[in-house]
Amino acid sequence: MNGTVESPQRCVGVLVKRFPKLSETFVLEEVLGLERLGVPLRLYTLAAPSDELAHPAVAQVRAPVVQVPPSLQQPLRLARRHLREAAAAPWRYLRALAGAATRGTAGWRDFARAGWLAGQLREDGVAHLHTHFISQPADVAELASAMSGLPFSISAHAKDIYLSRPDDLNRKLHAARFTVTCTEFNCRVLRRVAPTATVQRMYHGIDAGAFHPARRAVPSLVPLVLSVGRLVEKKGLDTLIDACRLLRGRGVPFRCEIVGYGAERERLAALIEHHGLADQVQLSGKLTREQVIDRYARAAVYVQPSRVAADGDRDGIPNVLLEAMAMGLPVVATRISGIPEVVKDRHNGLLVGAEDPSAIADAVQQLIEAPALAAQLGRDARRTVTRDFDNDRNLRVVLGLLAAAHAHEPQPLAA
Repeated sequence: MNGTVESPQRCVGVLVKRFPKLSETFVLEEVLGLERLGVPLRLYTLAAPSDELAHPAVAQVRAPVVQVPPSLQQPLRLARRHLREAAAAPWRYLRALAGAATRGTAGWRDFARAGWLAGQLREDGVAHLHTHFISQPADVAELASAMSGLPFSISAHAKDIYLSRPDDLNRKLHAARFTVTCTEFNCRVLRRVAPTATVQRMYHGIDAGAFHPARRAVPSLVPLVLSVGRLVEKKGLDTLIDACRLLRGRGVPFRCEIVGYGAERERLAALIEHHGLADQVQLSGKLTREQVIDRYARAAVYVQPSRVAADGDRDGIPNVLLEAMAMGLPVVATRISGIPEVVKDRHNGLLVGAEDPSAIADAVQQLIEAPALAAQLGRDARRTVTRDFDNDRNLRVVLGLLAAAHAHEPQPLAA
């Protein structure tokens, strides 16, 4: 920390929906970074992991992981914990109960789990609860905080912001001691919803040592165009496939690999088949971090074709975009949400409009046919990431906020 911020030594709980999760490397990087900076952690999840694969770096996490049981499991233990919370602070418990009652069935479910979590936080000696996502995890954290008296905070990202009702966002933003979010674009959105709440930007950081140009391989004779992300509407991968159709029509040599999994896999596969691109465009499915690094190492161009989905969902700054830039890859990305905060057109990448296959094809073709430009943009991309998206440096924001939150808090009640 270079002496700028002292890391809080009181135990911090981190609540997420699932851990580990293959597509949420930003949570893994944050946990590893906080542990590296000396913060004692406990991890709590609302659901069991759903991925068969896990990043090898998960094995480096020292914090224990405890799953909050579904509200209908362990009823006797759940009842004992609720009775204990009610006896310890009746008015706090009743206020939490009243808050849950306004949220319908979901509120009662979250209230049941929050009582269990409040008891577990007490047993574990947790002094502050930090939750990733301002959706259901924050609902549970808010009620657990109301019961226990422990402060909580939120890390808001993308879908959780844009698919939430403004009144729900406003309530949780004001209940939280602070909220951090991963782009300036998100910050402006949340501050409009809750102007008096504490909302700060904290860019995701990545491990620039793991994602390093030294790992780049000798490029193949046929340039590899790469994209990594969940196969969902907001990623715009159908636009990339349409761009590949245009590149083939122009006679540009290439092959394209799309790494990821999700609900749109069958639709994307059908689109590839429809355009007769099966020999050039591949859907690779789930890969570990090391396997993804191998793809970065062999790629000529990385494409991030993000769009705003029909329901309003959108990316923030995708971690995979930062990873590709850290590897020294020239990138093509769309002007969506927080992406222009990192990619500056013709300075460290090429920016195009969303849902524009022709523009993506033009940009990819330019980078393939102008290797000197591609190399320069890749070098500048690497410099941008190491300067502005260093994991430990960006964690100073949350460390400072945690230290301030703890400064005026009493010690948690004894178990």
